[in-house]
Amino acid sequence: MTPAPLADLQAMIATRDRRGINALLADWLDRDLVVGDRWAAFAEILAQHGEWTLALRAVRRHRAAAPDDRMHRFAEAVMLARAGRNADARACAAPLLEASPREIRLAHFMGALSSEAGLFDDARRYFGMVLDADPRSGQTWLELSAIHRFTQGDPLLARLRLTAATAVPDGARAALSYALGKALDDIGDIDTAFAAFAQGAALVRAERRYDAAADRAQADAVVAAWDGVALPHFDHAPGPTRLFVTGLPRSGTTLVEHSLASHPAVAGGGELNVLSTIAQDAGGLGPDALAAFTRTGRGHAELVGLYDHLVGERFAPGARVVDKTLDASRMLGLVATLMPDAPIIWLRRDPLDAAWSCFHTYFARGVPWSWSQETIAAHFALEDRLFTFWQARLGSRLLCVDYEALVTDPDVWISNIVAHAGLPQDRRTLSPHKTERVVLTSSVAQVRQPISRSAIGSGHRYSRHLEPFLNNYYG
Repeated sequence: MTPAPLADLQAMIATRDRRGINALLADWLDRDLVVGDRWAAFAEILAQHGEWTLALRAVRRHRAAAPDDRMHRFAEAVMLARAGRNADARACAAPLLEASPREIRLAHFMGALSSEAGLFDDARRYFGMVLDADPRSGQTWLELSAIHRFTQGDPLLARLRLTAATAVPDGARAALSYALGKALDDIGDIDTAFAAFAQGAALVRAERRYDAAADRAQADAVVAAWDGVALPHFDHAPGPTRLFVTGLPRSGTTLVEHSLASHPAVAGGGELNVLSTIAQDAGGLGPDALAAFTRTGRGHAELVGLYDHLVGERFAPGARVVDKTLDASRMLGLVATLMPDAPIIWLRRDPLDAAWSCFHTYFARGVPWSWSQETIAAHFALEDRLFTFWQARLGSRLLCVDYEALVTDPDVWISNIVAHAGLPQDRRTLSPHKTERVVLTSSVAQVRQPISRSAIGSGHRYSRHLEPFLNNYYG
């Protein structure tokens, strides 16, 4: 590569010119520009921008430079998985593992993909391969525990206890603690389970800092910015292409998404994280940012087009996609203004059950407030305030769904949800556990089971251990 084109890219990166970077790299791909071994890095940039078509082209260009190199082929499999092409990723990685069955990174990757696809027997086999080679793999134990129901006398539980009692690398200890906590919770050993979860949370908390002041300031700014601002009329016409499901993690959002995705007209998008890109392009989360964006000669249609383009990178153009991006509560003003036909569904759950569920979940990324009971209480209070604010501002556009009511009377509530989404009723939405699709959240096992009330009251079993949350949330 000549110095000039690379300098152009570096200048765009320095100014965070996302559109310019995407256009430049697309041009280089079209021209088959020789860039040495840089295509892997360029693929990562494009992936971070949500440009999955270009990212896959770039990683394939990277692979073509060394077609027999296993790591180049594995990089393509990883990118396929990140782009939501689970079956393609498994097809790409399976021959690599067959050729190198002792490669534990490949075995874990195949186990994770199989688990996400609901292929639990395959997942157990792959995870078993990893643990046979490296029994101290905390992440493998964590993902295996998510799909395994431990029982008294379970050989796997005895093996997990033994592993947890040995010297484990620092990077594996937290995940291993959460896996052990889940196993102990399964057999009803409440006190020891809590100790394991608390140990894991303390380890993660030391590495993933939560800025409570910034979290509170953002929530305050959203309320201040949108208070009193006239929002477009909600035209509840049938056939919207955008559906938003929000609420705290572990509040039932995945269940609602899975139910909607069981409808033949709907795709489950999961945590798309596209709204943050829209906010970045708009210059902020408030109406002033949108007004300033419009004054530059660029209209709202451009932002909506960007949203649809990025969603279309994962799904067929025009598909009705459920977006359950985390922290959407901070961006509902943008949603309401830019997409006035988009229904919004907000899940609410008993605070103690929700707090406990968040505390004992090992979130792979984000959710920095979840590693401490006090910070869980602080964040919950902010989300309560935002819910009250948006419920008053959005009116009938926002459907509030109580998790407890949903799992107690699912036929009624799922029918309400489908109607609110502007969709014709379909019996398949009432049995979402029968739907075969990839699920990327920690609810990967739960959504494969019939809807149940079993999680109601789960936090109350641990109430004596959750006094810090109770005192901070209710005090």
